Amino acid sequence: MTHLMTMTASHALDRITDWQTALRAENKSPGTIFIYADGATRYLRWCAEADHLPMSRAALNSWIAGLLDRGSSPGTARIRQLAVRRFAAWLTAGGEIDADPFPGVKAPRYEPPLVEPLTDAELRALIATCAVPADHARPEDTLNDRRDEAIIRLMFETAIRSGELVDLQLDDVDLIARLITIRRGKGGRGRVIPVGQKTTEALLVYLDQREQHPLAASPDLWLGNRGQRFGREGLSRALRRRAKRAGVQRFRPHRLRHTAAHRWLAAGGSESGLMAIAGWTRSDMLVRYTRARASERAAAEARRLDLGNL
Repeated sequence: MTHLMTMTASHALDRITDWQTALRAENKSPGTIFIYADGATRYLRWCAEADHLPMSRAALNSWIAGLLDRGSSPGTARIRQLAVRRFAAWLTAGGEIDADPFPGVKAPRYEPPLVEPLTDAELRALIATCAVPADHARPEDTLNDRRDEAIIRLMFETAIRSGELVDLQLDDVDLIARLITIRRGKGGRGRVIPVGQKTTEALLVYLDQREQHPLAASPDLWLGNRGQRFGREGLSRALRRRAKRAGVQRFRPHRLRHTAAHRWLAAGGSESGLMAIAGWTRSDMLVRYTRARASERAAAEARRLDLGNL
């Protein structure tokens, strides 16, 4: 066992790979493992360069303060601090250091930014960019149009996360029952989400076009046109191009998840139903994703209830 004040950054860095293995054994998602390992590694490399012992509150606080001073968002600083604390807790639990150096360390204050949902007009404009031109587009362009429309509709209807979407396999889609199975969501939890008529139709058209793709035998649901897997970077590029053509400002794919949450509640859907569809286990996540238009929805509900009409 090493005394926490004698563990060096170099020694700690040597343990990162074993920590990642332990996280996989705990069935943590690949995204979570990457975020934790990346945050802890960045901290330990900083300690090595600055000649700091890493298992020190002073060193951790100095690193976090430096991140904030250099313009990192409070959210980023908070996540990276959490990664370091989880790593130290793992070292302690495994008997590699004699005490956890960071109990009670406060996370940076963080107020999640308000994210405005897209309007119906903006959603229609996004979908309109997927219309296949009449002048006989190239097959790969047609595939991208059909794929992107299906993706946009699926995201704003179901609040599916980007990572969940790109991980979908053909076998996860049951268009007869209009159900999509998410095998592994955030936190390793799966769920089944229903899709409506228009999303189902968009998926059917895409799947028909997909059969002509050279990689049609791939188990992946979404295909690109460069012989590569259609991952999160490809998704982000595709949707940002659509947003630019549609004139949608400040777009990022995650806004579609916020949009889906707002539209669900605005249409009278229950909070418990939204949590199940979106894959949330904590009600504070529901509040975070829907607070931008909370007053608007409350006003509409008040007009509907008309409680002053005695």
